[in-house]
Amino acid sequence: MPAGPRPPGAAGARFALPWVRGCAGVLVTLVLAGCERESIRVYQAPKETAPQRQAMSTPFESRVPQIHWKLPAGWQELPAGQMRVGQFAVSGQGEQKAEVTIIPLPGLAGGDLDNVNRWRAQVGLPPVKAEELPKLVEDVQVGGQAGSQLYDFVGTPYDRSETNRLLVAVFRAEGTAWFFKMLGDSALVAAQKPAFVEFLKNVTFEQGAPHPPIAAAAPPDAPSPPGGGDGGSGKPTWTVPAGWQEQAPGPMQTAKFSAPDPAGGKAEITVVVLPGDAGGTLANVNRWRGQIGLAPVGEAELNQLLTPFEVAGAQAVHLDMTAEGAKRRLVAAVVSRGGNTWFYKLVGDEAVVGKQKEAFLQFVRNIKYGS
Repeated sequence: MPAGPRPPGAAGARFALPWVRGCAGVLVTLVLAGCERESIRVYQAPKETAPQRQAMSTPFESRVPQIHWKLPAGWQELPAGQMRVGQFAVSGQGEQKAEVTIIPLPGLAGGDLDNVNRWRAQVGLPPVKAEELPKLVEDVQVGGQAGSQLYDFVGTPYDRSETNRLLVAVFRAEGTAWFFKMLGDSALVAAQKPAFVEFLKNVTFEQGAPHPPIAAAAPPDAPSPPGGGDGGSGKPTWTVPAGWQEQAPGPMQTAKFSAPDPAGGKAEITVVVLPGDAGGTLANVNRWRGQIGLAPVGEAELNQLLTPFEVAGAQAVHLDMTAEGAKRRLVAAVVSRGGNTWFYKLVGDEAVVGKQKEAFLQFVRNIKYGS
C-alpha cells in the first residue's frame, strides 16, 4: 500500500499510495563487504511535483487519459489534491458531509482483497476472506461501460462516534485502475448513491498528449516504476543484514527481502517510499493489523502502540504487533523525511520475526539518506 505512495481529504483517499513521475526503484550500486557479503544499495526516492487540475502524465509508456465529468446537483468541485485528479464536497441536512475523490493508479493497483479490507477498516469493519468478496460486489457502469466493481460499506470508525458509509467504484482500462470514492455521513451517502452511480456512468475519457503531472496516488505498498528518475529528495544507502535474501519486489513494493529460519518458518521484509504522509499512520497501522488478523484501533490506542525511533535527520516511530492465535507477528518502522514517508515492514512467523527484530531495527536505523 497498492499499495501507493496518508494523506493518502477523506479517509478513503488517504489510504492510497502516491505514484509520482520520477520515481525510481533501480539498483544503483552494489558493494560486497567481508565474509558476510553484506550489500549496500542506493535507491531513488520519489520527487514531489506540483499539482494540476484534472490531468496527469506518467513515466510509463501508456498514457493516462484525461477524464471529464458532469457535476451532479449539489456537488461542489474542489481543487485537485496531491493524490487526486478530482475532488468534490457534498452537503446534506444539518451538518451532514461527504467527499468524493477520483484517483487513477497504474497497473492492477493492488489485489481486490487487500483493497477491500483496507476500505472496510476505514469504517470500522473487520476484514473478510477471499471467498466472501463476490457477495460484496455490485456491477456498475463507468464511462458507459458495464462490468466495473462497486463496493458499499457502512460502519462506525473506531476513532469516531457517528456511522459512516463508503462507496468505492473500481474501473480498469488501458493499464490504469481508476478509483472513485464517496465517504461521509451514512444517511447522506445513502441518499447520494443514485447520483454517484449516475456520475460514474456519465464520465468520459479522452486519450491525448501528456499533461503536466500531479503527484498521483498509488495503492499501499506501490512500487517505484523501473528506469531512471529526474531527481528526488534523497538517495538512501542501506546495508542488508546477514542471512537476508533479496527478492524481486512485488507489484506494490520498492524493495523486498526474505529471512528464512534454519529451524523452519520465515519472515519477509518490504520497503516502500511515498510522498507526503501516505494516508496517515492510523490508516496504515490498521491495514497492517488486518494483514495479521488483528482488529483496527483508534487514535488513543494507536499512541500506545508507537515507540519513538532514533533515525538521523528524520522523525521515526516503530511498532510491534502479534496475532497470538495465528502466531503471526509484524514489526514496522515509519520514517518521515524530506516530504516523503518510508515504510519498513518485517512480517511473518512469530518466532522468526522475534529473532530478526533487532537486525531489522538496526537495518532501518543505519540507513543513510542523501540530501
